[in-house]
Amino acid sequence: MSESTHRLDLPALDGANPLGFLAALGTLTALSESNPRIKLGWHAGARWTASLASPQPLNEPEVLEQLATRLRGKPVDAEKDRGRDAAQRQFDDVKTDLKNAEKRLKALGLRGKERDAARQREVAPYEQARDLARERLLEALKEAVPSPELALGQRPDCTIEEFRQHARSLCRESNLKARATLDMVVAFGTEASTERIVPTPFCFITGSGHQWFLDTARELMKRATTEKLREALFEPWGYRDEKLTMRWDPIDDRRYALMDRDPTASDNKSTTVWMANLLAYVALSLFPCAPAKRGAATACWNSAKDAATFCWLLWQTPLAIHSIRSILTSRAFAVPHDESSRKELRAALRARGIDAVFCARRIQVGNPPLHKINFSPAFAL
Repeated sequence: MSESTHRLDLPALDGANPLGFLAALGTLTALSESNPRIKLGWHAGARWTASLASPQPLNEPEVLEQLATRLRGKPVDAEKDRGRDAAQRQFDDVKTDLKNAEKRLKALGLRGKERDAARQREVAPYEQARDLARERLLEALKEAVPSPELALGQRPDCTIEEFRQHARSLCRESNLKARATLDMVVAFGTEASTERIVPTPFCFITGSGHQWFLDTARELMKRATTEKLREALFEPWGYRDEKLTMRWDPIDDRRYALMDRDPTASDNKSTTVWMANLLAYVALSLFPCAPAKRGAATACWNSAKDAATFCWLLWQTPLAIHSIRSILTSRAFAVPHDESSRKELRAALRARGIDAVFCARRIQVGNPPLHKINFSPAFAL
């Protein structure tokens, strides 16, 4: 006798939107930790809509409560959070002092041994102070983050040694059945350089506007509620939440030419859907990074001369998380650049149960450090 299947539609998640696709994967990832037999599929209609399937009953209120508990993570003591904030401010102040010292050294116009001696005398003490402040910040973070992977700091491109130490500590606490945080760290970046981690191409927040990748995820975790999750999964997106966006929704591209009014006007603030962003962040565990001949490689990303492109697959038959992980990381599904090869790929994908492929380009607007990174509107392959 065949096993009955329970289904729960997620009508708010549009598979043709990179944020909607990632949020669906994040939902499956979070729920799979307690229900490994849950599956995700997509319905083709006016748009591609996500749907969950499970041999266990899928009750909307229970699913929302389970997700909220998982996304909030570990409770953080208020005093320890204040300690983290103080350590972060001290680290930022020391970095500013170091930057000013380097400017003063450059203004002297020294060369050779004179410059080396001046650097040792004027700049080295600030470098030592920075390293010490960084160590104190990392120690404070260990006790003041809701999820262990966030203890890397504000951004994923830390030093290689910091990355290795953090990964080792998570390895000691992980196993095959409990490896969520370790999978997240693997998705943050890879050792493709000599000093710092090359970050994932999903890292769209690099400090512009005082917004940081891991800081944003941490702040979103504080706001995880069943009501906010209901808005993200079951209701039309109203874009009522200000700031705290991972910038994975093409609507985050707020250039003047794309809007009907001034994007900097006080009554025209940037808005998003908080829990869609947080669920999408959780999905990063399915997109590991690895060293490659040309720097770094990330699942579902293609590098090109003009811009990197994120390409994702949609399937109607529900799949469990391990099957999806296999598909997303398989070289057989890499999207080629030439059209003739793409036709062959589409035929091969259909034969394997993949019904659609969408792509979105990673675009940069402006020049660092005052720049924004966004996704272009998605296009079907």
